[in-house]
Amino acid sequence: MKFPKGFLFGSATSAHQIEGGLNNDWARWEKQPGKISDGFTSQVSADSWNQWQGDIKLLKESSQNAYRFSIEWSRIEPREGFFDKKAIEHYRQLIDELIKNDIAPMVTLFHFTCPLWVDDIGGVASRKFAKYFARFAGRMAKEFGDKVELWSVLNEPTVYVNTGYFVGNWYPGKKKAYFMGLKAFFNLISAHNQACVSMKNQSPKVKVGIAHNMSAFLPLNNTLCERKLTRVAQWLVNEFFLNRIITHLDFMGINHYLTHHIQCKKPIIIDQVGEEKDYWWPVRPYGIYEVIMEAGRYNLPIYITENGLGDHGEADKLRGRYLTEILEQCSRAIAKGADLRGYFHWSLIDNFEWASGYSMKFGLHTIDRKPKGSAKIYKTIIENMLK
Repeated sequence: MKFPKGFLFGSATSAHQIEGGLNNDWARWEKQPGKISDGFTSQVSADSWNQWQGDIKLLKESSQNAYRFSIEWSRIEPREGFFDKKAIEHYRQLIDELIKNDIAPMVTLFHFTCPLWVDDIGGVASRKFAKYFARFAGRMAKEFGDKVELWSVLNEPTVYVNTGYFVGNWYPGKKKAYFMGLKAFFNLISAHNQACVSMKNQSPKVKVGIAHNMSAFLPLNNTLCERKLTRVAQWLVNEFFLNRIITHLDFMGINHYLTHHIQCKKPIIIDQVGEEKDYWWPVRPYGIYEVIMEAGRYNLPIYITENGLGDHGEADKLRGRYLTEILEQCSRAIAKGADLRGYFHWSLIDNFEWASGYSMKFGLHTIDRKPKGSAKIYKTIIENMLK
């Protein structure tokens, strides 16, 4: 494996999944019986609001030089128009400590959660959402733009709409609410674009990107029909949203987990190709190469803002090998000319995995911050690459 000088090797988290003690729309929703598969809530999680220094210690001990985390909007602006100075100072301390330890911060501003006052006016589907979010984003750029260069403004907007309004198993739990989902979809486009303008006005040096979920689509038998259908799937799932924000992007952030094979008969999507892992997603490391090369059409710097593998239980059986193979594919893409500048593994620690609760284990470390075997493998790879 070969990576360019200055390449970022890091991990990713989100505030709602690790901080604990939150009072936002997701926290309100998850308290309803039956919403979370294991019956637990995010109220304690990894307690990173209080133990954030321990998280930085894990990054340092595993030789990582970057960290992607989210700033929780409901902490910063718990009431409309009121910005909490103590919460701002908390994130400033976190950012300063990362920089002190030579760990580059990447900040996410929307990782699936909103303050309760935004939820009360309709959440992401509200016509006022983009305006309020852009104001929040601009304030964060004003506060931290001198310290944080990279901002993945939205996390997986298409996943948010699909799970929240179409499938309905995530907040806001609106099953088959297609009209409302489309409103949310286009509101998120507007929110990203307005946020970019607001942030640049406050801090022109910030680099604005996205953490966009991109699945790999490959023809099963490489026929003409399958190739054309594969291209349609790529455009619809991976590119439709991006094409509407491309003029407001400084870099492309890719969240990648799934690889689908396409055939021209039912079922169109074949998900049984490849080794099954401990949970329900197949292990196909070669998919990340495909999405990196697909993203190259936008001629922007690329970061893998999320990629990982969720074990069921504490097994950590496949993660080390998977991580090695994933980074081999990243190196292969770089050798083919991809402008890939960083990789963030999901996740630094086991955490609250949305509707799956604590049953899905993505962490390089346990929720009480003990390193798994995969964390040691990642450290070895990083140290070899940064020599």
